[in-house]
Amino acid sequence: MLRPASFRPAILLLAPAVFAVAVMACGRKEKTPEVASSEASSPDGAAQGTSPEAPGAAPGAVPGGAASGPASFTGEQNRREVSLFFQKAQADLLGTERRKIFTTSSVADQAKQILVELINGPHGSTLLPTLPPQTRVLGFYLDRFGTAYVDLSDDLVNLHPGGSAEELATLFSVVDSLTFNLSEIKKVHILVGGEERDILKSHVDLRRNYTQDLSVADMGGRS
Repeated sequence: MLRPASFRPAILLLAPAVFAVAVMACGRKEKTPEVASSEASSPDGAAQGTSPEAPGAAPGAVPGGAASGPASFTGEQNRREVSLFFQKAQADLLGTERRKIFTTSSVADQAKQILVELINGPHGSTLLPTLPPQTRVLGFYLDRFGTAYVDLSDDLVNLHPGGSAEELATLFSVVDSLTFNLSEIKKVHILVGGEERDILKSHVDLRRNYTQDLSVADMGGRS
C-alpha cells in the first residue's frame, strides 16, 4: 500500500512540464491562421511587393511583349524615299534626286540623314554638289514653332567656292530638302560651328529663317 504514495512527488514534478507543453502547442495553432491570412491578402494570390509574371515569361521581359532593346532599322521596309535638291549642271536652278533614308520616329534623326546625303553629293552627272564634302553635321534642333536650327561645321564656309549663285544653291539645297520631305519643318536657320553668322561666304544672309522656295528648283527633272 505504500507504493503508490512513493510516486506522488514524481507526478507533482511532471505536471508543470506537461502543462507548459500544452500551452506551447496551443500557441502554434493560433499563429497558423495568421500566416495564412497574410498570404491571402493579395487578390491574385501573389506575395505583397512583387508583381506576378506571365507563365513562361523570361525574367526581365517588358510587359505586353515589347522588346527592351533598341529598335532595328535594317531592311527595305524601314526605309522611305526622299527628294534631295542639288544644283543643276546646266542651269542656275536646283534639280532633285531621289534617295532613301531610314524611317524613324525622330524628325531630327531623319533630318540629319537628309543632311548627310546632301553632303555626300549627287549620284547623277547632271547635278552638282551644293555643300563641301568635308562638311559635318554638328547638331540639329527643331523648336515647337517648326523652325529647324541646322548646325554645320566651319568647313561649310572655309571650303565653299563662293559666288551669289553658288551660295543661294547651298542655302536652298538645305532648306528645300528639309521642308519638302519633313512636314514638321516650316523654316530653317543655318548655324556654323555652333554660332550664328552674318553671311555664308560673301552674299547670302544667314541671320534669318528661310522658308521653302520651290521657284528656284526644276521639279520636272526628278531622277
